[in-house]
Order: sequence, then C-alpha cells, then structure tokens
Amino acid sequence: MLELVLVSTLAATLVGLSTLAGRRWGHEVAGLVGAFPLIVGPVLLLTAERQDAAAAARTAVGTLLGLVTLSGFALVYARSAGRSHWPASLALGWTAAAALGILVGRIEAGLLGALAAAALSIALARAGLPRRQGDEIAPPVLPRWELPVRMALTAALIVGLTAAGERFGPAVAGILAALPTLASVLAVFTHARFGHVALVSMLRGMLGGLAGFVVFCALIAVLVEPAGVPTAFALATVAAALTQLGAERIRV
Repeated sequence: MLELVLVSTLAATLVGLSTLAGRRWGHEVAGLVGAFPLIVGPVLLLTAERQDAAAAARTAVGTLLGLVTLSGFALVYARSAGRSHWPASLALGWTAAAALGILVGRIEAGLLGALAAAALSIALARAGLPRRQGDEIAPPVLPRWELPVRMALTAALIVGLTAAGERFGPAVAGILAALPTLASVLAVFTHARFGHVALVSMLRGMLGGLAGFVVFCALIAVLVEPAGVPTAFALATVAAALTQLGAERIRV
C-alpha cells in the first residue's frame, strides 16, 4: 500500500511539474517534462524489489512495447481535436490506445523488437501530428483549483492501473505503465483551456521527450540483472536526464 501511494504521488508530482513548466516555458516544454520516466521508474524498482531483477527486466520490455499505445493515443487525440471537443477526442484517443494495447499484449517481443516498436510508433505519431497553425495562447495564471485537480486525477488513474498490472503480471504491468494516463490529464486540460494549437504543441513535446523514457527502460532491461538494481537504476536515470536535456535543445 505504501508503494502504491509513492507511485501515485510521484505521478501527480510529474503532472504538477509539467504544468508549472508549461506556464513558464510553453506547452511544448510541458509535454517534454511530462515524458520523463518519473512514474515508470518506481514501478520497475518496486517490481525488482517485490519479485526479482528478471521480472523488472521483463516489465521494462513490456513498457517499451506499451509505448505503442501512448503514441496511438497522442496521434488520434491530436487529429480529432481539431474538429471535436475534448470529451470526444479523449474517447477516441483511449479507444485507439485500448485497441493497440490488446494488440501488443498478444505479441511475444524481445528487447530489440520492443525497442523497434516503440521507436517506430513514436516517430510515426510525431510525423502524423497536425502541422503548426497559428500561435499558441500564452499560458495564464491557472485557477487555484486546477493544479490540485490535475494531480488528483493522475493519482487516481495510476492507482487503478497499478492494481490491474499487479494482478495480470509483468508483461501486462509494463503495457499498463505506458498507457496514456498522465498524457490524458495534460491533453484534456490543455485542449479545454488553450485550444487545439496548444494541445498539438504539448503532444509534440511529449512524443519528442519519450526518447529519454525509451533510453531509461532499455537500460533497465539490459543492466538490471548483470549490474544489479542500484547501478542499473542510477545509470538509467542519468542517461534519461541527459537524453531529455538533449531533446529540449534540439526540439523544433
């Protein structure tokens, strides 16, 4: 129970940090910050401690494969948001994510296959986003209630998905960890408050920032058994942070 509280708290914190970053530097940076593996890291660490390093490695591979669902959500939401309000876009995005989740859940993929699926889906989703049109609405000061609500919704989603992942095993847990929980919260609030242009900018930043997420999971899958849990997680975290910094410098 304590571990679940920790994971949900970290997820809510990441939403808060992403929201604050968006207010300061714009929606694309908000998406990039939201892609940092602050949620999946504790999930994999808890898997290693509760089970073993091999289970953590399998969950990391499942998470990479599950990024296909996040990419599908981002693409479908962004394409539908230009003509639909957020409820319809959210429903279509989650429908796409669920369908892709069922599909990848049936695939027996090793690390290389999962890496290829993650990289290809992210690249295709980012290329398929609507082109930039017009200027973003500058993020104003948010109402006092909005940040706590964003964080509370994220925590609730994480609790539900973590419980489901623990019930169905490492592969499913990995896929569930990659589902667009945090992306959903950020997408809905950005879309409703700032419009389609800002939404697409946020999703573009998030998809670009997933490079650090991919690096983190790949290094855990490779290193956690031979190098041990502390070394693997330390190296993966540093590598993910450096990758995120690089993505911020080259974002267009």
